[in-house]
Amino acid sequence: MFKVIEISLQTKLESFSRLLWQHKISHRIFPVEEAGLQIVAVAKAEQCETVRDLFGQWQRGEIAPGDDDSAVLAGYVKPGELTGSFVRMFKLAPLTLLLIASCCVLLWLAPLAQPTALTLDMLYPDFSFGTRQIVLSRVLENFSLQDLLGMITPVLLHGSLVHLAFNMMWLWELGRLVEIRQSTLILAVTILILALISNTVQYLWGGGNNFGGMSGVVYGLFGYIWMWQLFDPRRGIGLPGSLIFFMLLSLVIMTVLGLEMIANAAHLGGFFAGVLLGAILGTISRIRRATAATGYWGN
Repeated sequence: MFKVIEISLQTKLESFSRLLWQHKISHRIFPVEEAGLQIVAVAKAEQCETVRDLFGQWQRGEIAPGDDDSAVLAGYVKPGELTGSFVRMFKLAPLTLLLIASCCVLLWLAPLAQPTALTLDMLYPDFSFGTRQIVLSRVLENFSLQDLLGMITPVLLHGSLVHLAFNMMWLWELGRLVEIRQSTLILAVTILILALISNTVQYLWGGGNNFGGMSGVVYGLFGYIWMWQLFDPRRGIGLPGSLIFFMLLSLVIMTVLGLEMIANAAHLGGFFAGVLLGAILGTISRIRRATAATGYWGN
């Protein structure tokens, strides 16, 4: 926040605050009791001068808030604008939004914390068939389309609102980037591959099939984008260095801590799968572009 105005606590600023909201200026008013002051601060530096001008006009009685209560949320954010924004986002990243919506609905219909029949149906298949020993020949004999879907669907399950919110935030940031810069089809195939690998790694090394969450895919998308940035930066898909550092650091910390409630095997499996996939495709893309530029296709 940026401090704009200091004024006595005796001055009533409710009317001025309503005026700022009606001008769609996000702000806060902080009382400083020991100094006998209150501070008006805004979220954006470029709004400081506007706020000072409005304050001067308000003090002189030249301007006042309108009769309509635009200080409430409905007045500050118009439903029509929200609908338009959602439509624009859906056109740009339909798969990402559909996945987020599906995960939100399934948190209610199929929560991991309090499993329902649907939760159990969407868990990773138990290929040990209750024996705690996987026999590949037996798995292949009994393998079905339902088993294949079950190897993917755990990424849609979450255990809590916090778990869901964290994963959906990163899915929106990373999934949207791939979908916009490459295509919806590429994102779909990438997510299917990452889900299969991260879930399978978690099942084999995590000690059971009672797990779920999109975080393995999220770390896979991070690795995928990072490799494209390294191997073919001209494609315009990449991440800021600070975000790369944060994601790597969080992965290391969670792996070292080894907490039981965190699917570390899925994180690592997804990450290394994304790194491999991104490195291969990024390299192929760079070679193709270089070949096309020189016009040399070999013998």
